[in-house]
Amino acid sequence: MPRPKTVSDEEVLGAALDVMASNGMIFTMADIARHVGLSRATLIQRFGDRDAILRRIAQQEVDATRSWLEELPIAEGTDALWKFLELIVRSMGEGEGFSARVQIAAFESRDPVLRTLADQRYALVQRAIAARLPDTAERLETAKHLHAIIAGATMQWVVTDRSEGLSDFVLRRLRWAVDNIEKS
Repeated sequence: MPRPKTVSDEEVLGAALDVMASNGMIFTMADIARHVGLSRATLIQRFGDRDAILRRIAQQEVDATRSWLEELPIAEGTDALWKFLELIVRSMGEGEGFSARVQIAAFESRDPVLRTLADQRYALVQRAIAARLPDTAERLETAKHLHAIIAGATMQWVVTDRSEGLSDFVLRRLRWAVDNIEKS
């Protein structure tokens, strides 16, 4: 009979995120094991390798994004769209630990499984944005562009002097685009 888990998988994945936030993507299974108080061998037995942990974190993000978005009310119109965009941008925080997110994106670009999961996560957000836009043939394309502004602005923020928090920085760039949706 297997021994009961003293540390849940969710705790291990959370520890991996903590280690990434402090070490960047240069971390080992031993680093995670130390952080949660388990042996490296136990982690390998449960998860396989570091890439498997990254994939589990990515899948967890897709599932959490889906659940969160499904709970939000859907209302069309510019005001509703802006409230929704503000909510999702503010959910990113003010940039604490964002350098780990940038490093994960680099891994997503190279690993086919991570790339697929990132694409699923992005598609969920884009469809949620589209649901709040006027019902036109360009609805999804407009949503993809608004999402691209969010993604691009986050990367711009990474290389700025950071005198402004991440959310405010991104929202300033989105405001122009949303204001121009009304004009088109």
